[in-house]
Amino acid sequence: MRRSRSHVVLALVAMLAGLLIGAVGAAPASAHEERPATFPDGTGERPAYLGLDNPRHRVVCRPHSDRRIAQMRAGRLKTRNQRLLEECRFGSIQTAINSIKRRNTSIYVLPGYYTEGRWARAERSAYCSNLQTASADPLDVSEYIGSLSSPDTGGDDSGPIALSYPDQVRCPHNLNLITIMGDRSLKNDSMKCDSRFCGTQVVGTGAGPRAVVIDNRFAKLNAIRADRAGGVYLRNITVQQAEFNAVYVLETDGFVVDRVVARGNDEYGILAFASDHGLITHVNAYYNGDSGIYPGSGSDLNADNPDFEPIRYAIEIRRSRSHDNTLGYSGTAGNSIWAHHNEFYDNATGIATDSLFPGHPGLPQDHARWSHNKIYSNNENYYERYVDTGVCAKPMAERGYMDGTVCPVIPTPVGTGVLIAGGNFNSTDNNWIYDNWRFGTMQFWVPSPLRDEYDPSKLYDTSNHNHTFDNEMGLRPDGSVAHNGVDFWWDDQGLGNCWEDNTSSRGEPTDNFAVDPPSCADGGSQFLPGTSAVKDAGFLSCSQYDRSDPFWRHPPECSWFESPEKPTEESDSNPLPLGARRTTAAVSRG
Repeated sequence: MRRSRSHVVLALVAMLAGLLIGAVGAAPASAHEERPATFPDGTGERPAYLGLDNPRHRVVCRPHSDRRIAQMRAGRLKTRNQRLLEECRFGSIQTAINSIKRRNTSIYVLPGYYTEGRWARAERSAYCSNLQTASADPLDVSEYIGSLSSPDTGGDDSGPIALSYPDQVRCPHNLNLITIMGDRSLKNDSMKCDSRFCGTQVVGTGAGPRAVVIDNRFAKLNAIRADRAGGVYLRNITVQQAEFNAVYVLETDGFVVDRVVARGNDEYGILAFASDHGLITHVNAYYNGDSGIYPGSGSDLNADNPDFEPIRYAIEIRRSRSHDNTLGYSGTAGNSIWAHHNEFYDNATGIATDSLFPGHPGLPQDHARWSHNKIYSNNENYYERYVDTGVCAKPMAERGYMDGTVCPVIPTPVGTGVLIAGGNFNSTDNNWIYDNWRFGTMQFWVPSPLRDEYDPSKLYDTSNHNHTFDNEMGLRPDGSVAHNGVDFWWDDQGLGNCWEDNTSSRGEPTDNFAVDPPSCADGGSQFLPGTSAVKDAGFLSCSQYDRSDPFWRHPPECSWFESPEKPTEESDSNPLPLGARRTTAAVSRG
């Protein structure tokens, strides 16, 4: 909306944004709470794997590691583990990290089960203990950011505050089991990795990631935290049972998460935030209450790029599986992300990106690409299965996360393959999107006040220039049929959006478009303010979902948490948000 627009448009703001902000009285809760973060300067680079023969290394083992190595299949890897066992001087991963003297040191973790008992306990100093409930001494280098609730722990709301970087360094285990802190300056305005911990590699030496298990046992919010830790490389390990994240990479320029299993966490499996030059590859993420993989607030390299093609991507996600989570992939302000050749299946929603939650640098979201992925069977209703039945109200350790319980932290429409909630310049292309019983893809506008942006000129700055093309809808890679409920759902809002050259199990893709937009080459959709009011009005309240509040477990007029019926050849009808209109019009062809 431009400033010169009429009061009719302002009334629309009141009707749409006010449904949540006015009637509910608050903006959506933050999807990710942390200290105010900024992007790296982009001068870093993706690290290379240094292998199992890095001369700078430490070896970590447990008393049972020798037995597990003896059980390995004969070969070079077993021989290498036997030799490393002779060098083992550490029983704790964190202790080995603390002993690092020079950059680019590898921590070789031998097969075993690691709980890091010493570091799982509370910080001993009075200063660190005081940070749990009070601000820091104003004369100290640390800075109090503000009291924030920790993730839901079954009724205990006395969790730790969000800490400044200096306080994270001084009290590394207030929130984290294992930490790698790269910036030695202890200044909030410095982000350079300039310490001996830069380039640290934590590598499991077993035959697969399950040979090394790091079990947080809900002792800390984060199992592994890499903070301003340029060059960090995590490989061949399993990380589980964190109150927040299994692996958390923050303000880091240059990182790799490789062959990691992230499972049974209350919120995220792998979370990268305000980071650049990242690679997430061969990850297996499951049983996570938010998303398996979360590239949130990716470095906003294309913020001023007016073209559909990105300058470059900040984070690449490839050859990974994310399944049996609330979301397979999500990213508030998930900018400059390229996810390809992955599988997202058996979640409530397969892929989601958004500009909905305030407090994330880089909003509104822009320039992500999802290509050559398999996005299928995302119909799991954990809201009904575990929230409505009271399982998620139990203490966290008693919910059965390792047995498959998933307690949704955020709202998402069950039965959806790809969800773009207020994103720009995104490409959804060359994917197999099938057997998602509500929608194959869903796209809608997010009014800027929902992210605490009240400049009237930015009201319509989301849901523009998104291209969806060359996808196989409702068809498996082998050609067999597995219909989506409706292939494409759109609220008709935004400029430059287009859908073309998509194949469908029903011959022509099904959609709910009021008017088919022109082709991508012809500029896509036209800007028609106000056209989304009917379609969007019924589900804006969904963003107020709160699993701990009996009323907001099912917000009024929100159908997202209803299980859609499996579509058939004869019928593609599924529960839709109030006011949505269903058509079977073909998408425009370029």
